[in-house]
Amino acid sequence: NKELMLTSGVVDLLVEVQQSRSYEAAAALYLNLSCLDKAKLIIGSSKAVAFLVGCLYESQTQCKFDAVQAIYNLSTLPSNIPFLLAAGVVANLACILSSCDNTWADKVIACLCNLSSTRNGRTEMITCPGLIASLALVLDCGTQVEQEMAVSCLLTLCIEDERCSQLILQEGVIPSLVSMTVNGTPRGKDKAQKLLMHFRELREREQENRSSQAAQALGGSHGGEQQEKEAKQLSRSTSKKLGRTPTSKRLGRTLSSMWKVKSFSIYQC
Repeated sequence: NKELMLTSGVVDLLVEVQQSRSYEAAAALYLNLSCLDKAKLIIGSSKAVAFLVGCLYESQTQCKFDAVQAIYNLSTLPSNIPFLLAAGVVANLACILSSCDNTWADKVIACLCNLSSTRNGRTEMITCPGLIASLALVLDCGTQVEQEMAVSCLLTLCIEDERCSQLILQEGVIPSLVSMTVNGTPRGKDKAQKLLMHFRELREREQENRSSQAAQALGGSHGGEQQEKEAKQLSRSTSKKLGRTPTSKRLGRTLSSMWKVKSFSIYQC
């Protein structure tokens, strides 16, 4: 029936329905259709994306749930992600995640995991105010399933962009990650260990860079002194080869010779 509805142009009809007061019904139908692979492409390139993203602010629980789930289904198709980003989906998802209502945490993080698979998606997430902090908070306060999804999302962000690593470390996530390696789900433990290893390798690289810079600076100072010594030695060696004597010695010899001549002249007189 869903495929028949799709071939009958139901998406175009839903665009008209969503502009009326029946937007809850439209959101529910979009959710049902978004389960079909063929429908994902059609819905993702239509005005339905902006409508579904707007429903994330809807106070009606069922409508919001349908919208979040439909957005997740659409985000599993990479070609839909640019349309979702253009509609402002990251900011809206971040707003839900930062709210006191944890009903949507797992669904929202699942959407963010899909969005983080693209460079533009990662950029949007890293620059979205408060999003990284909200994901870090899930590591500390969320359920095991939510923690597993959050650490998976953060691991993807960190591996692809070191800027995110610094942002996450600033949130003090190390204790939460260590706790997950003991108390998390099997997949959560694995992801937490990988993220901790990533942070450890990042710290080691930073220490190596600092040591290398310090060695270069010290080497430059010693190199200057060595060059000065070599220049002096070269000057002395050149003077000896040319048979030259220092100016002070030559001047002393000249004065001594003049004194001897003068003394001899006086003696003759």
